[in-house]
Amino acid sequence: MAAAGLALIGASAAGARDGVVQRRSVVAVIDSGVARTAELGGRVVAEYDMAASPARPAFHPASDHGTMVATILARAASAPVDIVSLRVDDPAGCPPGAQAPCVRSVHTVAAAIRQATRLKVDAINLSLAMADHPAIADAVRDAARHGITVVMAAGNDGADHPGNLRLARAAYPNGVLVGAVDAAGVAWTGTNRPDAATPAGYHYSWQLGVAVPTALADGRPVTGTGTSFAAPIETAKRLSLR
Repeated sequence: MAAAGLALIGASAAGARDGVVQRRSVVAVIDSGVARTAELGGRVVAEYDMAASPARPAFHPASDHGTMVATILARAASAPVDIVSLRVDDPAGCPPGAQAPCVRSVHTVAAAIRQATRLKVDAINLSLAMADHPAIADAVRDAARHGITVVMAAGNDGADHPGNLRLARAAYPNGVLVGAVDAAGVAWTGTNRPDAATPAGYHYSWQLGVAVPTALADGRPVTGTGTSFAAPIETAKRLSLR
């Protein structure tokens, strides 16, 4: 595991009030890697490659997904936020027909969550469909016990129960699943929904997840649809409540 930009983590300030420096919130984006686009720039303060040894060049992702997620998060945040990228995508890429990011091992995701916990981030954004595996559940539970907010996409299967449910229960009450709605507040047909009007033992939230404005790794504007792109809006909201 290697990282770039470590000296910057937690070192930047959003401003000062009565002579007291206010630390920016720090979010771990566990995804396919994040590019330092012109818009994001120094907000991406570090990147860890959890999936390759030796590490791949920092801030040069093979797919756009992580940069799209990070851009939505930065735009939705009510105050400047520092982003730590934990790259978990398979160096071999995705098999035919699969959508990035593709993760080779559940242990890669678990290790990324534990690394974020060691870094004492304020929130973890997981715009991933994750395996229902004890290693990931234990890592999420530990992060939540350390007071870290864990935000997870609910999944895009159009099901009447959410994905990542075991993980949301493990993180409760500091975890939340996020479903996608359109600009009119209508649930997107592809979103996984909560299994009850009032979920028991986990939190579920709805955020815009249809045609969400964002940017590709090369900085070009694009829109994204799916719970992956609703999750960072919820992450930004949760930061504002801390």
